[in-house]
Amino acid sequence: MSTHGYRVDPGALESYAALLAAARDAVRHPAERLAALDAEPIVPGAFAEAQALAEQHAAMVTALAGLTTAVAAALGFAGEVTGTIAAGYRETDRAVADTYLGAV
Repeated sequence: MSTHGYRVDPGALESYAALLAAARDAVRHPAERLAALDAEPIVPGAFAEAQALAEQHAAMVTALAGLTTAVAAALGFAGEVTGTIAAGYRETDRAVADTYLGAV
């Protein structure tokens, strides 16, 4: 008789959650830099093409700032969820072991 199942390593999940947190932190730096660029737009020259380029630049900075902020938030959420799942498996393993050891 064979049983089908899977094995979850809480330590591996915790390591992955730490990697997600590191990735989130790495993305935060460019997001903060883009937000600073967005707060102080470039001052164009006194001709139409310069004004158009400054507007395009501002639009791209705003879009990229929003995107990097969203990516950082998604990585943070994924890290929190992964950490919560790891903690749940670790606690379940402890509870099962305590029950088993208490029954022996």
